[in-house]
Amino acid sequence: MSMNASRPRSRLRRGEVIAAAGAVVLLISLILLSWYGLSGAVQRSAAALGITTTISGWDALTDLRWLILVTAIVALALTFAQATSQAPAFPASLSAIATVLGALTSLALIYRVLINLPGPSDLVGARAGAYLGLVSAIALTVGAFLSLREEDPADPVRNAEIETVHVG
Repeated sequence: MSMNASRPRSRLRRGEVIAAAGAVVLLISLILLSWYGLSGAVQRSAAALGITTTISGWDALTDLRWLILVTAIVALALTFAQATSQAPAFPASLSAIATVLGALTSLALIYRVLINLPGPSDLVGARAGAYLGLVSAIALTVGAFLSLREEDPADPVRNAEIETVHVG
């Protein structure tokens, strides 16, 4: 008996792993990293006065944070459902929902990170957390889409040839 035959096969596919990783990184960057901050002379003056010059995504994106949170939770639910479910219908539905939510979140973040910063562009700049959040939202979307497009991995027991018995 080979080593692979003794270990249970994971039901997770590449799409679910990518979606879950994107969701985790998105949540971490949203809450823990700086997304926006003052720049230039204003930043130096505020820092000299001891004023905080950066803000997290959670604090800066008061309306959008709820869409981001729901999107990440659905992507994590997709991963959990695929890992534990025996029937493909529920994970397939979650893949479709996560793909749509991921696309909406990615478009909203493209707008908020690259096009319309929350403040005058000469005073406020995007920080690393904003770019990481955008990339992770795109990764989540791609992973959810791949999950939707992938077929179940081949099950060698289920796909084994059935012996034909000839009568007569």
